[in-house]
Amino acid sequence: MKIGFLLGSPGISGGSYVIYEHASRLKRKGHQVAVITRQEVQPEEHAWHDSACELDWLTIRQARNECFDVVLATWWETPFFLRKLRAKHCAYFVQSIESRFFEPPDPQHPLSLKRTLWRGLCEQTYSCAVPMITEAAWIQEYLQRHHNSWPYLVRNGIRKDIYAADGPAVAPRQPGRFRVLVEGPVEVFFKNVPAAVRLAKAAGADEIWLLTSSAIQSWPDVDRVFSRVPIHETPAVYRSCDLVLKLSYVEGMFGPPLEMFHCGGTALVYDVTGHDEYIVHDQNAYVVKRDDEAEVVRLLRHLKDNPQDLKRLKQGAAETAAAWPDWDACAVQFEQALLQIAAGRPVSRGYLQEWTREVFRRRKPFVRAALQKQFAEREQADWTGAVAEHNNFVRFSWSGDGTFTDHQQSQWRHYQSGAWRECVFTIRVEELPLWLRLDPSSRIGITELDCVTVRNVSQDREIMAFREQEELQQLFLAKDLKWLCPELRNIIFTYGEDPMILLPTVKEGDAQLGDLLEIFIRLREDGMQRLNILASGADEADRNNAMLLYWDSQGQFSRGKSKNHRYPRGEQTAVSFALPVAETPLWLRLDLSRRHGFIEIASLVVRNVTQNADIMTFRQPDDFQRLFLTGSLTWLAPEQRNILLSGGPNAICVLPKIEQEQIAPGDMLNITVTLRESSPQHFAAQHHVSIAKHGGGPAWKKLLRSGARRLGLTNI
Repeated sequence: MKIGFLLGSPGISGGSYVIYEHASRLKRKGHQVAVITRQEVQPEEHAWHDSACELDWLTIRQARNECFDVVLATWWETPFFLRKLRAKHCAYFVQSIESRFFEPPDPQHPLSLKRTLWRGLCEQTYSCAVPMITEAAWIQEYLQRHHNSWPYLVRNGIRKDIYAADGPAVAPRQPGRFRVLVEGPVEVFFKNVPAAVRLAKAAGADEIWLLTSSAIQSWPDVDRVFSRVPIHETPAVYRSCDLVLKLSYVEGMFGPPLEMFHCGGTALVYDVTGHDEYIVHDQNAYVVKRDDEAEVVRLLRHLKDNPQDLKRLKQGAAETAAAWPDWDACAVQFEQALLQIAAGRPVSRGYLQEWTREVFRRRKPFVRAALQKQFAEREQADWTGAVAEHNNFVRFSWSGDGTFTDHQQSQWRHYQSGAWRECVFTIRVEELPLWLRLDPSSRIGITELDCVTVRNVSQDREIMAFREQEELQQLFLAKDLKWLCPELRNIIFTYGEDPMILLPTVKEGDAQLGDLLEIFIRLREDGMQRLNILASGADEADRNNAMLLYWDSQGQFSRGKSKNHRYPRGEQTAVSFALPVAETPLWLRLDLSRRHGFIEIASLVVRNVTQNADIMTFRQPDDFQRLFLTGSLTWLAPEQRNILLSGGPNAICVLPKIEQEQIAPGDMLNITVTLRESSPQHFAAQHHVSIAKHGGGPAWKKLLRSGARRLGLTNI
C-alpha cells in the first residue's frame, strides 16, 4: 500500500515518536510511506529519532500530485487537509482527546475566546465520518460515547532494543541517594512540569533531573537538565534515576513511565487518563489523585526513607516491562487495521470538502454569539448597577507588505474597560516601509481615542501624532469598526472580532533599520450606555484638558521636541514641566488648551533649577503683555490680560527667548503654569454673571457673548 501520515510537527514529542515508530516499520514491511507536512522539513528537525530519516517527506503541495491508498490524519488540525489529497481511503489516528490540551478560559488572556473556538474545532474533528485508530482504551470509549465512533485499538509498543535495565548510565544510581527524574516540556501547561520540580524539591529528593523537549539550559531547583536529547540517548538518563515523576493533567497513553520501567526504575503519576493501561498503584508505581500535592510529597519522602518499598515497586515495574509487547508486535496490529480500512468503502472527497466547509461555517456564528453574549451581559449590568466583566485588549501588529498575516509580528496589551487607559508597544524596525495596525478593542462597544503617537526612540523624535480630531481623521478604519458619527472623529463603534485602525506607513525618512519605535495609545472603551453620557456632556473624565510644551533653539517648533501634560477642566491647577537644557539659546512655546473655552492664568514661572534662579515670571497683568499669542489663542479683552480665549487646538503662547547667559547645557528648567480653563457656561457661573439673555447688561456679559460667538457657540 501507499500510505501517508499527515504530521502536525516533526519535533520532539510523544505523538511524533509513535508515528515514526509505526511508519518506519510499515516501510520495512514493503509499504510506500510518506510523512506529509504543511511546510518543508529539514533533516535536522527529525534527527532526534533514528528511523525518521528512512521515510519519504512531502509537503501538502507536493503530496497533491500523489495518489495514496490510505492517508491518516494525526494532530487535530490535519483532518482539515484530507480533502486536499488524492486518497482511496482516509483515517484518523487519534492519540489523545486533544481538545483537552487547550488552557482553561482566562478572561485576561487575549486569545481566550479563540482558544475556546479552537477547542470546539478540535472536538468537531472527532465527528468526521472516517475510520479511526487509537492507542488507549479510554480514548476508544470516549469516541464511542461522544461521537458514536468505535476506533481500532492499537496500543503503543516499546523499543526493547534500547530501553533495557542493562546498559550505560549518565551517572549510576547510588544506594541511599534518591534521584528523581521529571520529564516533559516546561511551557506546556497540562504537562505540569514546574509543579513536579517544586514537589520533588519539597520532598527532599537528593537530586532532581529534568528531561525535556524545551530548549533550555537550566531550570530552578534542577540539578541537571537534558534538553532535546535524541531518542537513543534517553535510556542512559532513565538508568541514572530511581523514579520518574510525571504529573500530567492530560495524556493518551504516556510513554516515559513505561520507558522507565524497562530501564530499572519506577514512577509516581497522577490518575491521568491512560495511566491504567499499564500502571497499578502500589504494585509497579504510585498513583495519586490529581492535584493532591501533599500526597505526592508524602509518597516521595516515603520512598526516600524506605528503600525496600522503592525496590519493591521497581521489581513490579520490571515485571510489567517484561510482559509489554515491543513495537514490532504493535506495528503488526497497526498494519492489520490499515488493511481492514483499505478493504472497506472508499472515502468521498465531496464529503470531506463539505464537512470541512460546515465546520468552519459554524466558526463565525460562534464568535458572533460569544461577543453578543459578552455585550448583553455588560449592558444588563450597566442598567442594573451590577458588577460587569471589563477585560479588554489592544492588539498592535506590523508588516512590511500590509498583510498582517504573521502572528509573530503582533503584541497584545490587556486593559480594563470603563476608564482611560494607556498602552505602549515597542518594536525594532527590521524592514521599510513599515505598516502599523492597531485593534483598539476585542469587544462590542464604544471606544474613545484620546491620542495615538509613534515615537522614534533611537532618534529621540516623534514621527507621527494624532491628538486632535483633525489629526485622527488621517487614521484609516476598516473591517469591524467605524466612526460613531462624522462630527466626533475620536469616537469609534466596534462591532466584531476584527476591528482595524491603519496608521500612515513608516517610511525611510521616519526611521532606519534597527531603530526602536514606541507606539502609544490612550483610549477608553465602554458599553452602549456610554452614548447617553456622551450626549448629555455629563462625563466627569471629559473635564480633562491638555497642555503641550515645545522647545527649540531656533524657534522652529516640532512634535519631536514636545511634552504633554493633562490637567482638569473647570478648576485652578498648576501644570509643571521639567526640561533638561540641551542647546542654547532656547525658545519655549506653550499650547495652553485643546478645547474651546476661557483660560485664566494666575501665574507662569520659568525657573533654572540648577542655578536656583527664576528666569522669567508672569503674575501681574502687565507681565502677561510680554507673551505672544497666536493660532487659536487671543486675549479676551485688552484690559483683561490674564484671561485668554481658546478656539481649540493650536492655542499657542510663545514666551520670550531665553538667552545663553541665563542657561547652560545640562541645566534643568522647571516651567509652571497656574491656570483655570472653563467652558463659557462655567466661566459665567464662576464670575456670577448670566449670559442667557441677549439684551443690554454689564461689560462682562458683552465680553462673554462676544467670546462665545467667536467660539462658534451661538446657543449661549
